[in-house]
Amino acid sequence: MVYSSPWQSKATMTHSHPYFQVISQTPEYLLNYGPGYIGFTYSDPSFISKGIAYFTRWSRLSEIKATHALVVSGEDECIEAHVQSGVQRAKLSDYFNNPECQIFFRKPIELDELLAKSIIETAEKEIGCKYDLSLILGQATSKSHIGKLIREIFQGDAKSIACKIMNNDTRWICSELVAHCLDQQEQYRGKGILSIPAHTIDPQELFEDTTLFEPWTNIAI
Repeated sequence: MVYSSPWQSKATMTHSHPYFQVISQTPEYLLNYGPGYIGFTYSDPSFISKGIAYFTRWSRLSEIKATHALVVSGEDECIEAHVQSGVQRAKLSDYFNNPECQIFFRKPIELDELLAKSIIETAEKEIGCKYDLSLILGQATSKSHIGKLIREIFQGDAKSIACKIMNNDTRWICSELVAHCLDQQEQYRGKGILSIPAHTIDPQELFEDTTLFEPWTNIAI
């Protein structure tokens, strides 16, 4: 099966995996990433490359790991919620030049200059906010034995309950911030994964959403 892609770029290096193939691409602003795009990262010591990691052969988006999310705000700039600095502007080149980091982008559907500006402005309003460590613990708890106990006691979704209890409305984690920035746009509000509260969304869930983002080119295995 082949899907249309929001961008194409010359490959610089490939990395094979039993279930998918990764191609490293040279970052080209406004060609394979741009303002308003959502970036996702994953650190893997076994992956040696620089630039953008683009997955060309896979059967499910869940095969591709995403542990951090950010909003592209410029050629070498993003806005992200980071555990070390809270919500701040950061350099994309720090990700591009890290040989052990996979960074890849998804383009929101119907993205244009005005919509990209609005997404970025929404993120800018949160600059200076602290990182929500308690919410991270809440998400982690929901996947543990404690989460199982929460389900049994409250007879509900452990993640939703744990995150609601431990969420701080004045602080952010990465995927929560990105989900918020998208949900504030009329075009995306309540669609796809945004149908659930932003504080319950993790980077993997956001990355896998097929409603909010344009599809990638895929050569199925």
